[in-house]
Amino acid sequence: MNTPHQPLTIGVLALQGAFEEHQRSIESLSPHQHHLRTIQIRTPSQLAHVDGIILPGGESTAMGLIGDATTGLWEALRSYVASGKPTWGTCAGMILLAERCVGTSAVITKGQSLIGGMDILVCRNYFGSQISSFEMNTPPPPVPALVVEGMVLEEDEEGAGKPFPGVFIRAPAILTAGPEVEVLGKVVAVPCRAAAVVLQELERKIEAGENVVQMGVVDALERKAGGGVSYANVRLHKDANNINYEEEKKEVNLIHERLSIDLPGASDETNAREVICAVRKGNILCTAFHPEIADDLRWHAYFVGLVLEAKQKAS
Repeated sequence: MNTPHQPLTIGVLALQGAFEEHQRSIESLSPHQHHLRTIQIRTPSQLAHVDGIILPGGESTAMGLIGDATTGLWEALRSYVASGKPTWGTCAGMILLAERCVGTSAVITKGQSLIGGMDILVCRNYFGSQISSFEMNTPPPPVPALVVEGMVLEEDEEGAGKPFPGVFIRAPAILTAGPEVEVLGKVVAVPCRAAAVVLQELERKIEAGENVVQMGVVDALERKAGGGVSYANVRLHKDANNINYEEEKKEVNLIHERLSIDLPGASDETNAREVICAVRKGNILCTAFHPEIADDLRWHAYFVGLVLEAKQKAS
């Protein structure tokens, strides 16, 4: 494993979200700060001074609004990504890098502002609201090919291959990935009720032959003609006549119906499906979770390795 001594600077988009946490994680990788440092990115001109950039988790809608209001920033980021320079999007940052997104905010009339570059279809807030945040094991990242001097890595293969503690906070999920996209991790998870309704509408549009690039949230409530509201039920049932109503004894009546969701495939009983949580295409990396919050630096070490490889090839 090579250990280049050339200095490395990684930018972190600092419009909103967990940018400082990413900075601390990157800078914790090496005891030699002159070998590995970070800067906050808020203007287009700052991109000229970084070898790679991280788009952090946070609120993708807010980031899009701020980015659109910052003269030239979104265009500069699109050019940066298109140039092949290393870029990593986590959670909201992953949404920004997606080519297609469903479940976008209802308050943004022109649609979610995206940078693009990664051929993936993302479902925003797939895992639920802020109070539904959780941690679950996810596949480990690959071992970095290059490291900076003094970088601390797992000492053995067993440690490097252990599951990564993925922190999911209002997290998106990747539903589909293009043929040139390398899938680095998948998890099995149940979509929240709002996301399940979005998936139902998405399937309807695809079956109708529509090319869906962006789609907003869908009303998850069914309003009765005679008054009252019931939750739209989008969970599959093998036997529509054998339904357990004990789960949902609330003030609303649930409407149970069988439906078929092929994106990416749902369990008959729980509506759980296998979704993608980490991908790479060239020098673009995306993770649905928040590695900067976990007490584990392996994903940051992997990204630093990508940046080192790209810089070495360019020199």
